Amino acid sequence: MLSTHRFTFVRAVLAGAVLMCGLGGAGTAGAAPGDSPSCWSLRDPVFASSRGDLGPSERADGVVEIVNGCARPVTVRLSAGRTVTGPDGAIAWSDQGSAGGALTFERPEVVIAGGASEWVAVTVTAAADATPGDHPLAVGAVDAAMARVSGGVDRWRPVPLRIAGALRPAVDITPVDGVYRPVPNPFAPGAAEIAYTVTNTGTVTVSGQVVAGLTGLYSRRVFPEPTDLPEVVLVPGASYHGSVRLDRVWPGVRFDAQVGFRPTDIGGIAVSYTEPGVVRGETMWALPFPQILVIALCGGVLFAGALARRRRHVRRAGATTAAAV
Repeated sequence: MLSTHRFTFVRAVLAGAVLMCGLGGAGTAGAAPGDSPSCWSLRDPVFASSRGDLGPSERADGVVEIVNGCARPVTVRLSAGRTVTGPDGAIAWSDQGSAGGALTFERPEVVIAGGASEWVAVTVTAAADATPGDHPLAVGAVDAAMARVSGGVDRWRPVPLRIAGALRPAVDITPVDGVYRPVPNPFAPGAAEIAYTVTNTGTVTVSGQVVAGLTGLYSRRVFPEPTDLPEVVLVPGASYHGSVRLDRVWPGVRFDAQVGFRPTDIGGIAVSYTEPGVVRGETMWALPFPQILVIALCGGVLFAGALARRRRHVRRAGATTAAAV
């Protein structure tokens, strides 16, 4: 989180921290000298203190480092945005602003010599009417010489912003839709497809694993193993739409398609749960139509055979009676 420390002495403090941690990391962040578009990098913004929340209208000052591993000079344009939950469940860049605060830069455009780096002052200011909770921001950067006509950024880094006050973590799962997919072979199991939407209805960012499965007669499993599950990062107000396919499910007439959310991080604090904290379910019908059809066909064949035998028996009996007369 951000603090209200002014930018005074920030550069000196951060420079000392970098020297204490070793400058070897700068070499790993920047690519080898060359003219590849990926030979420059944007570091995570650093603030004088990583602890503390901002109140409405308060500000925090820090710096962001741009490392140029190219042989040529690079002109980088900085822009403010925010982080959102992407379609894959990971955080993604958005150029839309945040209602909770704003980012400003001392130099929105900076020229960096080949093989050098530059520090740019960045300020986070909380909105006067900001509500308590997380309002994640982001710093974006684009190579001015290769700026995309359609917009967007080449690099971006998240900037966490939390407004002081009562925090409320909450996740909801709705709707849950389960569909059974039979296979043409009546002697083989089908599959269950479960679609769901997980929404962060709270005020803090929550990360966790989505757990989906079936309960009911002939269910192969209730929940898959946690190691098989992807992790989803949900910023406040974000939704993640996903689906899962469970194979080798025999039709059991009625199942409960269940989806759970097992949190692993709540508001920056790692947590460990063995069971999902939130579970929602929906009835899923898995009628054994192929098996019923096979039974009906077999029954029809047996009935037709019995009827044919009876008719033959009646004809033989009639012929015997006629011959005797």
